[in-house]
Parts: sequence; C-alpha cells; structure tokens
Amino acid sequence: MKKSLLSICITMVLLVVLVGCNSEKTKVVQDTAAISENREDVLYKLSIQLTDYLNSGNIDAAMAMMNKEMISAMDGELVNVWKQLTDSLGEFVETGAYEYTLSDKYEILEMTLKFKNSNMIQRVVFDSENKISGLRYLKGEVKGEDSLPDTITETPVTVDAGERYPLKGIVTMPKDNAPSAAIVLVHGSGPNNMDSAVGANSIFKDLAHSLEENGIASFRYDKRTYTHGDAIIKSGKSITLNDEVFKDALAAVEVIKSWDGIDSNKVYLLGHSMGGGLLSYINSKGADCAGYIVMAGTPRNIWELIVEQNLMLADEFEKSGDLKKADEIRSLVEKEKLKANKLETLNGEEIVFNLSADYLREFDEIDTIALHLKDELPVLVLQGEKDRQVTMKDYELWKDGLKEHPNTTFISYTKLNHIFGEYTGKDVLVSQMVSVEYAERTPVSDDVIRDITNWIEKLQ
Repeated sequence: MKKSLLSICITMVLLVVLVGCNSEKTKVVQDTAAISENREDVLYKLSIQLTDYLNSGNIDAAMAMMNKEMISAMDGELVNVWKQLTDSLGEFVETGAYEYTLSDKYEILEMTLKFKNSNMIQRVVFDSENKISGLRYLKGEVKGEDSLPDTITETPVTVDAGERYPLKGIVTMPKDNAPSAAIVLVHGSGPNNMDSAVGANSIFKDLAHSLEENGIASFRYDKRTYTHGDAIIKSGKSITLNDEVFKDALAAVEVIKSWDGIDSNKVYLLGHSMGGGLLSYINSKGADCAGYIVMAGTPRNIWELIVEQNLMLADEFEKSGDLKKADEIRSLVEKEKLKANKLETLNGEEIVFNLSADYLREFDEIDTIALHLKDELPVLVLQGEKDRQVTMKDYELWKDGLKEHPNTTFISYTKLNHIFGEYTGKDVLVSQMVSVEYAERTPVSDDVIRDITNWIEKLQ
C-alpha cells in the first residue's frame, strides 16, 4: 500500500490518476490576446492523445510524450493509474469542456473527464517543445459559459498578493440594489478552484448565487495551489500556510473592501473546512473584517483529522474482510502519529502524513479559539451532523472553546454532510464519499442560506 492513503485530509484528496477518452469539444478560452488558436488546437489534440494512450494501456507511448524530468518522476507510476481511477470513480464515459491558458511561461490544457460516478479535471502542462512537463488531477470540472439569473452581476477580478501568483476571482453582486453586506469565501484544504468544486457540487458557487438573492455580495477566487501548484512544485520551495492561504485571503479582502457599492465595515469572512479554522488568524493579520462564518471548520491540527479519517478507512477494510489492508493502514497511521506527536523536534522538511513538519507546526502555532476570544467579533458556527470529514466532535470543541465568547451562534443540521448538501442515497463507505455521495448533485441547503442571512441581518 502506498503512503498516499494517509492524505485523505479535510476535503478528501482524490486519487492521483490519469484517464483516456473521446471528446465533446466545448471551449472556455482565457487570455485570448496572448493565445494562438493553432496552439490551442495542437495541445488539445495532444491531451486527447495522452489520455487515449492511457485508456488503451499503452504506457510506453504515454511516457514518450513527457520531458525527461517527467519521465523520471512518473517511471513506474502510470501502470496502475487507470485502475485506481475507475475503481474510485466508476467507468469512464467521455471528456467535456476544456480550457487553455498561459501561466508562468507554460501552456496548460485543462479538460473535464466524465466518469460514471463523478468528474475530474485533467491538467496537462506543456513546455515549448510540446512535451508534457506537468500532470495533475483536480476536483471538479471545467465549466462552459453559464447563464446567470437576471438578478446577479458577476465580475471577473484578479487577486494578486504581489508574489507573481495572480489568481482568478469573481465578485458576485445584486444587480439593482446595494448589498447589505459582503462575504469573502476561504477554501478548505487541497488545490480548490473558486467554486470549491467536488464531484457534482460547487459549494462556493452555490453560496455566492444564493446569498446574492438575499442581498449579500461575495468574492470567491481560485486557490494558489490550484492555479500555480505546478510552478510552486518546480520552485522547490515548501508550501506554507502563509503562501497557501493567508496572503491571498488578505488580498481578496482588500479587493472586496474597495469595490464600488460595498460597505467596508460590513465585510465578513466565511471559511469552509480547513478554512473555517483559520479565519481568526487571517483577521489578526490585518483583514479587519466584521465577523466570521465557520462552515464545517475545526480548531484542531489537520493531522488529527487525517488520523481519524484513515482509521475509518481501516475499519471499513476490516469489515469487508481485507484484514491485510486494514492492518497496513493502522500501522502507517501509528508510525506517522509518533512523528506528529514530536513535531517540535523534527527537521522542517521531514514528511508527516504527506505534509512537511514545518507546515503542520504552523497549525500548532495558531490558537484559533484564543484569537476569537481576544477579538470578540461575532462568530457563526455551522455543522452538518452527517459530516464524516469534520465531525460533531469538532463542533463540540468550538462550543466548549467559545463558551466565554460574548457573541457566538451555533447551528447543526441533522441531514447535511460536509458540503452542506442533503444526500438521500444509500449510505456509502468513507472511501466512496467523493465518487458516490458527492457525485450526486446536492446544492447547499436553503436552511444554511437562511441562517447565514438572518445572522448577518441581526448584526446590521
């Protein structure tokens, strides 16, 4: 078993997989002034060729499309990829929309891959010689042009923290009336896009559109590790929470506070999953927001959640009769726990649960509860009782930790899961949440939208 099983994390890291296909060619083009239509077509065809090779099991041909660095990195890794993918997401169906962009002097072709139970984005990075220099698989799908309700105005915006990592974002505003407030949406763990897409769902897009109907503006943006993950990896620099979350969140707050029609004193931070546990720290670094909305957040270090999720996996393997896999997972968990419990003594680059020791130490240095108690700003904590990634245990930790806070509201929902949707299908294994539960379209509950709206209205 590979150590990657320990990287389920808060938003469920998907398997690193590749696919093959035939295609429905729906284009979404950006930076058109800098893009040659011919280049777009060439790289689109190369992406199709790569996936066709993988689908047919022609690994040698797929490897021949890569540059030397990728050949070295992927040697021996591709052979089981297709099986991993179909085991997780079901039978491959077809490709969908694609998007061609330029980033950090590389050309990128992203394409939706449709499977029986869910979709993924295949990102292929090409160098100047048309060789593959990067390959990643991300949650969600490339979207075509969506029609918006008549009441909504959405404006594309660039978020730039001044470090050569510009990010795409969208400001969502009521078309005719000034918004009563504005919310900046902060992602959970992993390389999430601005919609926070997973399976058939897009929690941040749902929130933005539904809150707008209630007169609340919002700003959502792509995460740095989503847009520039390949460049960060190539730089050789270890990612920090400051780089991954805080700098861009602060830049996003600046964007929305300066937006025409927005009252800068009525801007709130909303964090989902890992993001929910980092809001008070973001504010302490100068965001100066009016309050916090914590959705399925945790005040704990992320490695503690990884332990719990992997032990759930082990229990499932044991119940299925696969005692060997169950024992392997538990053994790896215990090995990593020993290191995690001694974080302060580890070399910063040492890997613990597939994350650097320095990265995990950052969580220990942030006392999110203490920061909330210090600033005393209003806090709304929301939790789905059917959430198996961030559980009611974390919800109770919030309630206990903030019991002396002067302005907190706690709401849990009996029927909602981690993405605040109501999944009505058969109960699934933890290992099938992404491929089955999240593959069903379950929009963010109207109850959640109502509770956020009412909470903000009471503060005005």
